[in-house]
Amino acid sequence: MKELQMNMIEQFSEIYDEWLTYYTKQKTTELPASLFTIAHEMKNPLSLMKATLQLMEQDCPISFSPKIKLLLREVDRMNQLLNDLLHLKKVETCVFKPVDIGSLLEEMQLLFRGIAEKKKVRLSVYSHKKIPFVYGDKERLKQMFINLIKNALEANEEGGKIILSTRFKKPNQIEIRIQDTGVGLCEAQQAELFRPFYTTKKEGTGLGLAIVQKILSLHHATITVKSRPQKGCTFIIHFPIHHNT
Repeated sequence: MKELQMNMIEQFSEIYDEWLTYYTKQKTTELPASLFTIAHEMKNPLSLMKATLQLMEQDCPISFSPKIKLLLREVDRMNQLLNDLLHLKKVETCVFKPVDIGSLLEEMQLLFRGIAEKKKVRLSVYSHKKIPFVYGDKERLKQMFINLIKNALEANEEGGKIILSTRFKKPNQIEIRIQDTGVGLCEAQQAELFRPFYTTKKEGTGLGLAIVQKILSLHHATITVKSRPQKGCTFIIHFPIHHNT
């Protein structure tokens, strides 16, 4: 019976990977609505699958344990991707209010200080004192910065640096830079960077930067990247100051 259950779970994993492969081949930044529906419908079977595997792990002979642990990791991988997909859909709803970008970057510094210190990466913030507020959704902007800073930390080795900075750019923009001294990106990687499911990481879902771009698009902001291999990476964001719609 347990062997049958494991075979069913492995078959589901194969179908999932075929489904994912189909969408990762799409050369577009817009994902079909059906994809979000499928992602939502897959959440409950995955939760049941994980619970079943955890029960099997307790009851099965030791010889089954490595295979069950492998399947649990696969289920967790699937769940992470589905969560990111559903989050990509969720960010379309924004509540716009005045946001102090300088203060928000200082919050991000506090949030990531422990992780940066543990990795021995220096995380600094430089913000002009007279930066105007932007009109945006603070929680969505926070998620955007979290994704970018997390990527910067992952790209850096011990002794690296991350600099978060803001400045007023005439006539009516704020420029934000997230700069790291990590491994950098080649031109081909930069061209694909914001395409959903594209990733340079072994265990990445390829949706983090797609979420970043979606959030910025909803705020009428733009993002570009400057990078060279082994020379670090700088993400440059331009925010309109007086956009209230």
